[in-house]
Amino acid sequence: MRLSRISKLFVDRDDMKVREALLRRQNHSVTLICGLDVAESYTLQLAVLTAASLAARCFPGAVRVALDDRLSASPLLLWPTLQLTLGQALSEIVGVRGLSSCHDLSSDHGTLVFGDATAPKRALRVTFDGWIAEIGPATTVDRLPERGFCALAGLLSASLAVSEIFMSFAEISVEATRRSIAVSLWRPDADVHDPAAQGVPIQFLPKELWLLGLGHLGNAYLWALGALPYRDTREIEIFLNDFDRVDPENIETGLLYTDAVCSRYKTRVCSAWLEERGFRTRIVERRFDEDFRCQADEPQLALCGFDKNPARRSLATANFDRVIESGLGGMADNFDVLTVHTLPNARPATELWPDPPSEEEAVEVKRLTQVAQDSTAYAALEPDECGRFNLAGQSVAVPFVGTAAASFVLAETVRLFHDGPAYPDLKLRLATPSELRATSCGTYAAQNVAQLPYSKSK
Repeated sequence: MRLSRISKLFVDRDDMKVREALLRRQNHSVTLICGLDVAESYTLQLAVLTAASLAARCFPGAVRVALDDRLSASPLLLWPTLQLTLGQALSEIVGVRGLSSCHDLSSDHGTLVFGDATAPKRALRVTFDGWIAEIGPATTVDRLPERGFCALAGLLSASLAVSEIFMSFAEISVEATRRSIAVSLWRPDADVHDPAAQGVPIQFLPKELWLLGLGHLGNAYLWALGALPYRDTREIEIFLNDFDRVDPENIETGLLYTDAVCSRYKTRVCSAWLEERGFRTRIVERRFDEDFRCQADEPQLALCGFDKNPARRSLATANFDRVIESGLGGMADNFDVLTVHTLPNARPATELWPDPPSEEEAVEVKRLTQVAQDSTAYAALEPDECGRFNLAGQSVAVPFVGTAAASFVLAETVRLFHDGPAYPDLKLRLATPSELRATSCGTYAAQNVAQLPYSKSK
């Protein structure tokens, strides 16, 4: 039995057997209830699809979507090239048996409400307005006006909603599902009641960019990028850089990956996903290292989803005009932490992404060795200590952390084209969202996008 990056949280924290962790997740039912007006809202549809995709990975086989037959038959507003109905798109995620026309469905484990559906007790409302994402108990959180300035607000609200259900399930936060959370992607450092937090309607989007690293974060970036309201995706060219193949462990954390694409090169799977949605792609299958240089005729904007600091440090010498990068925690006690950095940055790359001191590395090796020796769960998976050591060193990863990070990374990208606020450094822990820290350095100006071509939104 393979080690799930999600189940690894319980294996590492509780020494739970892998099969037991999976069974717990499979028995934690989650219901999404959709109102009829979801048919008319691009952002609400994105929120529903994102929440379904995330929940289906966190709680496999345990997710149901309640939607009226009329809503199920309505056109999918995202990705019109697919020519799908909303019901067809959702059935690809949760299966045909996961759809129901009964609106009185609810779950004691977790229920999310979208649009004008009647909310049962203990349900979480998922709502947005402009660039603001908000979730919280439907008994205390009213629907926002839900103006569709920025679809990324729907992505973030869905990520926060599934995060709350998971944080409660995993007994990480006693407040989870009992509190309201509201964040502005336009002004993450501002109170959401400040009129400036609503932001502006999107008019311009990047026409070309690099996507560096196609794992957990890279998939989340592409999901978010693909959901931006481009007027014509055929104008857009995405350079995809990765050298690895899809492993079984990538399936649960990568929103674009399924068992059917296992062992295929990540670049080619992501390229096919984008081109099916009308984008143009270029594939670069080599390691990103200190010798990598962006050429003059290539995109000068890069989004980075690496998981190692040496590769991140090489971003500073790769000749990009602008880089927006995110990193995630990888252990049971910090898997829900995300950071965002931009280059240029006031701090040098060696300070942003340092190597750990040798004494810390020695302590970590000792810890992993001890885990490999003591873990009964790892012993059941690997007969030798070397194999158990490698398992102990793998990261804990849950997909809603990646999509939350993608919300902020793509929001930074879009603000760049709208003379919006600039945040070179941001940090958020999803278990304690009120402690979000965003460092402002003023606002972007025309000279910041002089080398970056743009395309118009719908």
